[in-house]
Amino acid sequence: MIPIGPSVLRTLDRGGRIVAQALVCVCLCGPVASPAEPLAESVNGARFRNTYLREYEALGGVAADMVVMELRDRVELIASGGSHIGAASNERRVRGFESALLQGLQTVLCQDTSASPARPSPTVIEKVSAAASAQGLRIQTADIAELSALTQRLLDNQPRERWCSLKSLDDIR
Repeated sequence: MIPIGPSVLRTLDRGGRIVAQALVCVCLCGPVASPAEPLAESVNGARFRNTYLREYEALGGVAADMVVMELRDRVELIASGGSHIGAASNERRVRGFESALLQGLQTVLCQDTSASPARPSPTVIEKVSAAASAQGLRIQTADIAELSALTQRLLDNQPRERWCSLKSLDDIR
């Protein structure tokens, strides 16, 4: 909450009530979207698809453990709000995201034997969004596209039995 001091009160007396009311509304209401809810574009849009495909193709020859590191770096960047200056470690949130993502995917993929060949996979997109929401990450549609591509590449690089037996993403080699 922003404290209202004497200078703000003088401004209010001089006719700045509308500006002050707008400021109070913004301070009290905050953003309309939830932290993990994309604001501007849809996951069904062309921009999402292009971002996803560009990222997915770029990871074609990358080793699975390096993809895990890239996933962690992207989540760390999202968790820090894009700033690394004076930022505290977000390792707990990154690990929480990984754990929620792994558990969510294992719940769905290890129960269902028919894998969907669709790219991007609606299941992967849903689980990435859910994991981000569980950690309270402010995630945009482009972030979902990139994280979904990284996750899909991990899934494609591991046999289903191996994926279903993972305890953490640290076990991916």
